Amino acid sequence: MGRLSGILTTAKEYKGFTRKAEIGEIVETMGGCDLDDAGIMDLGGRYIVVSTDGITEELVKSDPWFAGYYSVLVNVNDVVVKGGRPLGYVNVISSPNRENRLAMAKGIQAGLVKFNLKLLKGHTHPDSSCESVTSAVIGEAKRVVRATTAREGDLLAVAIDLAGAFGVKGWVKCFDSTVKKTKREIGSMVDAIIGFIEAGEVTASRDISAPGTLGTLAMLCEASGVGAEIDLGLIPRPKISPLDEWLITYPAMGYLFGIESEETLAPLQKAGFAVSLVGKFTSEKKIVARLGGESGIFLDMSKESIFGLRRA
Repeated sequence: MGRLSGILTTAKEYKGFTRKAEIGEIVETMGGCDLDDAGIMDLGGRYIVVSTDGITEELVKSDPWFAGYYSVLVNVNDVVVKGGRPLGYVNVISSPNRENRLAMAKGIQAGLVKFNLKLLKGHTHPDSSCESVTSAVIGEAKRVVRATTAREGDLLAVAIDLAGAFGVKGWVKCFDSTVKKTKREIGSMVDAIIGFIEAGEVTASRDISAPGTLGTLAMLCEASGVGAEIDLGLIPRPKISPLDEWLITYPAMGYLFGIESEETLAPLQKAGFAVSLVGKFTSEKKIVARLGGESGIFLDMSKESIFGLRRA
């Protein structure tokens, strides 16, 4: 087995990837959706962008403060990568443990301050049998970019904030680059992403989430009905992180973009992101990964579905 084969197997067997297969049955039961990472409503030239997410129970149990904080961050990323300016936040905190509930609330408050959001509504389950925090963020956009519009021939770019550190939270391997940054520093990076999208040069986008870089690319490609070729050696990563580990890591601020020209990435580099052109989107519904002289198929979407959707 070559090095690439082992890396692809690790990424495909990772829990953050495999658990996405449970989405399909729910989506089909509820009548289907476009598989984007945020909901978008067009109000006649202005857009409302909404994201919702639940933090894994393992993370809540291991670090309730961090779970609360990330209940803000993960939704902010989903809104920002669509081009939306995050404005408000709602949540449901569930725990029979008072200390855990308060720790989640304190983490949420820190996230609201860091990302400049207003708490709109919250709900608490003090008699729950589980530990969880579920949340949503609403934002407004002048221009939106979706995860359903990648096109054959578009270039694939990755932008990640590498000024952070690793932490394992339950089964999630997190690389956080936000907690120690100031509100102003975070605001500048968020502004850069929104401005990048408003410039009109981005054709598709998705933030790198729990499935890791390859898993997120699979979600973007399947939602758009395209394939991709990606050179894994070109993905920005910390020097201390082996590639197989990095590909299953959740970076606090990491994004995939479809673009037409590499020159459009300059504003993101200026804002502090490590940016790289790593491949392109193709008409063949396969994600082909390359590393050195090796090549392998990560996902064949003519036969497989990361979302667990039924194939005709």
